Amino acid sequence: MGELATLRERPLLVVYQDQTDDEDLSPPYTTLIHGIVREAASEIREYGKVSVLVDSPGGDIEEVFRILKAIRDCADDVEALVPNWAKSAATFFCLGADKMYLGPDGELGPLDPQIADPRGGARPRSPLETFQALEQLRNYSLEALDSIVQLLIRRTRMDIPYALEQAEPLLSAIVTPIYSQVDPHELGEMGRRLAVSEEYAKLTMRRWSYPEKDDHELTEMVDRLVREYPTHGFVIDLDEARNIGLKAERLDEESDILCKRLLRGVDGCVGLVLPSTQDSDHDSETGSRAEEEPIPMEAIGEEANKDGRDNRVQSTA
Repeated sequence: MGELATLRERPLLVVYQDQTDDEDLSPPYTTLIHGIVREAASEIREYGKVSVLVDSPGGDIEEVFRILKAIRDCADDVEALVPNWAKSAATFFCLGADKMYLGPDGELGPLDPQIADPRGGARPRSPLETFQALEQLRNYSLEALDSIVQLLIRRTRMDIPYALEQAEPLLSAIVTPIYSQVDPHELGEMGRRLAVSEEYAKLTMRRWSYPEKDDHELTEMVDRLVREYPTHGFVIDLDEARNIGLKAERLDEESDILCKRLLRGVDGCVGLVLPSTQDSDHDSETGSRAEEEPIPMEAIGEEANKDGRDNRVQSTA
């Protein structure tokens, strides 16, 4: 585990959530991460930079913002390493990094929030579903109006203004029962949820990672991440991330291998590892041992850096 920190020449914060777990980036998990960052602030500040290995399905964007703020308070240079996936709020975390590195299998995801279905459904919903439904209804209404007007003109030879006047009650009879099912309070709540994601994303990018972008550019980037993808699970790979305008690069092969070796050795973990100061021969021996015997979950917190300082890695089990 120390090999990766040594290779990147900076402390390594590991935020790994097993895909089979129900945990996400919400309390108490985020409380643990925040505590580790605060406890290790002096070490991070000594280096002035930190790598964050992110492997997570997402979680609470407000909690992630607090973690990001704690990290940025003690590090001027933050890089996010994504060998596999960093979705939803984990993507938001990557937006706060000065640069993100995606492995060949690395992917980000849209920022539309997921909420419990107010009608009691088991599947979480995106607020976008409500607005997309309204957009489809609007398009349907316009198409219905056009069809009715065209029919009246063709059948009765009415002029267009009179045909529109006669079409209104017919259209109302068709669409009013559908529109009456829209709950304005639910619509307002969905809009508010989307606004939260948008404002946190713009605040984070403006403050830390994209200060060179003007408000129009930031709004375009965030709008694409929050509103323009058809599903919450949409795969944003390296090419798509670059198309959005994100500061994304390919993770080098050695780092990608070390990231995946670390993730294979545990079921989920969070903690900080400091770079080793030992010579490369010893590092090579350690790397061989780690490849043959992945570090077990319970051993993570026991490993110490070769310079004698505690790795401060803690398990979430």
